[in-house]
Amino acid sequence: MLLKNKILKNINIWLGLFLLFQSCNSEIKNKSPRIKSNIKIDSPFSFEIFNDDDTVEVRISKTINNNKKIKKSLLINGNDTLSFTDKIDLYTNRNFIYGKNTLRVFVYYADESIEKYSRQITIYPKQKPSELGYEIIKILPHDSQIYTQGLILDQNHFYESSGQYGKSFLRKYTSDEFVISKEIKIASNLFAEGITILEDKLFMLTWKSNKGLIFDKNTLALLDTFEYSTEGWGLTNNERELIMSDGSEKIKFIDPSNFKINKEIQVYDNSGKVESLNELEYINGKIFSNIYGQDKIAVINPLSGLVENYINLEKIMNKKNYKNIDVMNGIAFNEKSNTVYITGKWWPSLYEIKLSKR
Repeated sequence: MLLKNKILKNINIWLGLFLLFQSCNSEIKNKSPRIKSNIKIDSPFSFEIFNDDDTVEVRISKTINNNKKIKKSLLINGNDTLSFTDKIDLYTNRNFIYGKNTLRVFVYYADESIEKYSRQITIYPKQKPSELGYEIIKILPHDSQIYTQGLILDQNHFYESSGQYGKSFLRKYTSDEFVISKEIKIASNLFAEGITILEDKLFMLTWKSNKGLIFDKNTLALLDTFEYSTEGWGLTNNERELIMSDGSEKIKFIDPSNFKINKEIQVYDNSGKVESLNELEYINGKIFSNIYGQDKIAVINPLSGLVENYINLEKIMNKKNYKNIDVMNGIAFNEKSNTVYITGKWWPSLYEIKLSKR
């Protein structure tokens, strides 16, 4: 009996040692190596917010165990590459775009080694957008069965796209009287979105299919398709590039010959990013954008993304008088009269307005 207990005791001891060894071995195997950082970015802080008249101090220092000699440091911000040692001041009104900016720091040591670091900051405009006034010039009838996604006036014709799966279509009207001269149905698996005319082609986005359609503007015959990686919302052009929104604060400028993105701006006002940018229209060098869910239009600088003006259209119609209307959407420009047409999804009216400074 004593011998049996002694054997059991020894087995327990060996089992305990075995499990302890396995546990330690497992800890060693699972312990991930820590990345050693030899440089600290003391300033700016990660995701720090600056206004467009601030100075951004970029300051780096070596960690306590870093005995390597720094030969030089480079700061890359957008298209700018600046040389410094451990400190440099940047002026937001010259070196940055509105929105998110990534600062990249490259540290070159005397032993020929290089270390890379990055820090993201955000730039807000300081200027508050001014509000434009408007005068209603004319109220025209609008088909209340149209879920308006895009609206264009080209020469003597209006064009309008209507959304929803299985119900999407594209229409061409005679000017003012809104007599339908041509209508085509869009495939039931596509949700029609914004439209624009560039030369003799009409370009249309679709919502979630990553697919655009190209039509002959005169006959509305389908000519071709193109692809993009985001959702498709609003579309306009500056006579050289397609200008596209995707429901975020970003607007892309696209080469219509190959559909590559030439540049991208982030749209901001003094309160931060302006999201849900929807239908677009390029008017007198500015981008006019509906904001989904709001009865107002943002007037955007196409170079910087700054919202320069808002047009508050909440009082243009009394929505309580209507049961089945949706959000404001649809902007078209009459170049001859310098007036703007606006409407909405399932709206019974289309309004011609004249803008003014307040």
